[in-house]
Amino acid sequence: MTNMELAAKVIQELVDTGVREFILCAGARNSPLVHILDECKDLKVYSFFEERSAAFFALGRIAGYRRPVAIFTTSGTAVAELLPAAVEGTYSSLPLIMITADRPKRYRGSGAPQAIEQVGIFSYYNEVALDIDAENSHLSFKSLSWKKPVHVNVSFEEPLIDGPIPQIRVPASSERTKLPGQLPMGMLKQLEDFLNTHKPMVIVGILPEKAYGTVLEFLKQYKAPVYAEGISSLRGHPDLRDIQIRSGEQMVHRILKSGACDSILRIGGIPTARIWRDLEDRYKDLPVFSVGFNHFTGLSREVSHCSSLDLLSQVEFSSVHRENYQITLEDETRTQQIKALLEKYPKSEQGMIHAVSKFMKGHGVYLGNSLPIREWDSCADLDSLPVRVAANRGANGIDGQLSTFLGWAHTEIPSWCLVGDLTAMYDLSALWATSQLDARKLRIVVINNGGGQIFSRMFKKEIFVNKHNISFESWAKMWNWSYQKWHNVPTSLELDDHQVIEMVPDGEQTQQFWKDLEALWKE
Repeated sequence: MTNMELAAKVIQELVDTGVREFILCAGARNSPLVHILDECKDLKVYSFFEERSAAFFALGRIAGYRRPVAIFTTSGTAVAELLPAAVEGTYSSLPLIMITADRPKRYRGSGAPQAIEQVGIFSYYNEVALDIDAENSHLSFKSLSWKKPVHVNVSFEEPLIDGPIPQIRVPASSERTKLPGQLPMGMLKQLEDFLNTHKPMVIVGILPEKAYGTVLEFLKQYKAPVYAEGISSLRGHPDLRDIQIRSGEQMVHRILKSGACDSILRIGGIPTARIWRDLEDRYKDLPVFSVGFNHFTGLSREVSHCSSLDLLSQVEFSSVHRENYQITLEDETRTQQIKALLEKYPKSEQGMIHAVSKFMKGHGVYLGNSLPIREWDSCADLDSLPVRVAANRGANGIDGQLSTFLGWAHTEIPSWCLVGDLTAMYDLSALWATSQLDARKLRIVVINNGGGQIFSRMFKKEIFVNKHNISFESWAKMWNWSYQKWHNVPTSLELDDHQVIEMVPDGEQTQQFWKDLEALWKE
């Protein structure tokens, strides 16, 4: 089998599996694959020069459109650049398919140029690692669960281009590859028993878009108090008005202390809220049942867990939560008090997020790291509901967030990305993809507070903050994006298709907001 035939076999298997989008990081060693993809006009191919950003862009495509995406790299350390995305893909159940080119197997262990140990490099962070060449070319994806990334390592002999370019058969239509979500009916009775014998507080984490309706209908019927994180896309939903905790995470603690709820029902991804970590110690005896979309419970202690959100559509309960007017009344009072603080400190980081969130009603919102996520949960306008919200929070902090956003962005609705300054600097090459995107009306809001301020409240040591005095205007100009700098959020917007907004909050107002908020909850 020639290199060109081997490369065609790999691509054809991907196409037959349902892959229609390919992220290509071209190099010499993967040139047989590059030549074939370049000639196949029926496939969508994105070209990148840098593998780490490319892999996160691929995760965004998978998260946004729920189909596997394949990324192709050359050999050597280019392969290692995929590891951060493979880790995130594992914990977020995003089936990234990694096709890595390699030198012939006889070079392994020799220290020859571009010959590293590529097979097994992803360790735990792939479902399977396939090692093929012309002599052993068997390749099949039919038995995969699609719950983790997949690695295919392809060794090519020289000369690399050793024959004509084969044609790839792309069906006019194909059955969509099924992503994780089989229904484990054996868990149904356990969940029903839990709901009928406990009074749980419901915490909703990130949800696949296809699950919004199922989860919303369950919550409306069960009527338990709900803390919906912003990344769930259900925060502020009008159908949950009478049961949703709107004043923030502190209200969750008050409800648990009052005994109004005696357990936790987690729905969706592993929560980012501090309350989830408190279940390891502060609330270590509180019963927990989680219903997610992968096998991870998110806790070190043993809890009941179901890996299919579809189970919620099958649940029958003999009783539902009784409305607790005292909880609702206190929550509404706290919500109005927090709103008053946001209006009192309009130049604070929290006040600016509250103001800018009003422009995002009916749009897509990508929350790019811990502080924007937490501040969105506590400060975003509850009456300005986005239609889709996302984040990379399986295991991620600030890696590849802009790239993931660009992959996730919708073609028909405006898409916003809210990130911190260090997060933006960590992914400066992401905007390379701009000219290849169908999406328009992209807005990246960089909260420039001069460093990683989330650590200033945690450790009180400047070394954690990484202070800087950097502006993002030149970065925007480098990639031909329009640029605005805000010290105040305007009352109306006129933005170009590709817009970087550098938002510079007032440090004193931000600190005063935190002090007043802490005092409010001590009352």
